[in-house]
Amino acid sequence: MTSAMETTSPNWVTDRWYVTNGVVALGPVAFALLTRGIASGKIPTNSYIRHESWKVWRRLEDIGQLSDSSRDVIARQLAQISADVEARANSEASEPPPPPSSSELARRSDSDSEPPRRSTFRPAAVDPVGVLASAADFDDALLLTLSTAVTASASEVGLLHRVRSYPGLTVTAFAHGPNTEHLLGERLTVDDPSLSAAQAGNTIMGEPLLGEAGRYIAGRVCRCLPEVCAVAMVPLRILGELVGMIEIGRRWRPFRARELARVEDIADALAERAVVMGWPP
Repeated sequence: MTSAMETTSPNWVTDRWYVTNGVVALGPVAFALLTRGIASGKIPTNSYIRHESWKVWRRLEDIGQLSDSSRDVIARQLAQISADVEARANSEASEPPPPPSSSELARRSDSDSEPPRRSTFRPAAVDPVGVLASAADFDDALLLTLSTAVTASASEVGLLHRVRSYPGLTVTAFAHGPNTEHLLGERLTVDDPSLSAAQAGNTIMGEPLLGEAGRYIAGRVCRCLPEVCAVAMVPLRILGELVGMIEIGRRWRPFRARELARVEDIADALAERAVVMGWPP
């Protein structure tokens, strides 16, 4: 068995993929089966996909349009990054850069870039209980919790930071969206105000004028989503113990309270599922 200090070998050669749209989760299945599902309309093109070796979700339409060779390259790259999370988390180099200043974030949000084109900006009606029922273990459940939270809040990116009882680190363990894999394995600093808020059981909704905690969240999100407009954080607690925190972001209007309430409902569904399955906090 590989120890936590060692890097596991990426299992990118297997043809095992997972897909979810926040309402239904499937996998593991062969990529050819996903292709047939897309062609028949059974799998929505706005779903998200990951290879079994990844700790990150990507848009199905982005991966599906690649050639076999290009998809293989992406699979190898993301598998290696995912396999290196433990090694990076245990390295001093995993300390994140300081967050940008409020004025710098304001300049980013004032950009003239257009929001993504969507058929609707209403958050999807998700089924966290149904989605989590397909999770094989706690890591699978956390990945599905993240993708469902992003869908329910109409976000573009999401990060899930895992709290470790030993050696007392909080690490970016899973990610959702383009370029988010570059943050995997980073450690949050002990004085991060968003972590302090999560430890107190508080949700954070970043307003147009960000507070200190919102500035730290935006500092992470804007490294994978330039010109971020809205950020938020929801803690993940099981039997009263903080096990992680979800951070989300997007490029258009601030989050509404009801959108974050949906993410809190998803966090509650995870906690209930973990207790039923006996997954450790």
